[in-house]
Amino acid sequence: MTLMKSVFAIGPIDHVGIRVRDRDVSVKFYEHLGFRPDPTEESPEFKATGMVNDAGARIHLIYNSMEAYPGGNVLLDQPVKWPGYTHAAFVVLDLDSMIAWLKEAHIEITEGPVVLGDGRRRTCFVRDPDLNVLEFNELLTPH
Repeated sequence: MTLMKSVFAIGPIDHVGIRVRDRDVSVKFYEHLGFRPDPTEESPEFKATGMVNDAGARIHLIYNSMEAYPGGNVLLDQPVKWPGYTHAAFVVLDLDSMIAWLKEAHIEITEGPVVLGDGRRRTCFVRDPDLNVLEFNELLTPH
């Protein structure tokens, strides 16, 4: 298959859609992370709640999930990997402050903190109530 180079520009990500079981539980969790519901993006007919934080990062909680898969996150926790989005990643200014806050909020860090890749970011991972993975990155000054 031969692909042509695009003739259009793609801008920043508009939002990340996150499938959840319980709208209210998930809204409360993401509010703790600094997101707030955006009434202009509330779509009960599509079972979607838009949320935004002070930096303008947007998520859409899609509350039409069945019960959680008993083996964890079906895209990440099973030996056979299926295609699909695995996580959303957000930039934080101070990962140590975020880690301290996560501990106070009793939100488990499932991996990290660790410096990944070329050493330009320090990362930790958490999971929401539906086991969706969230990554938080502190961008480091390149050496």
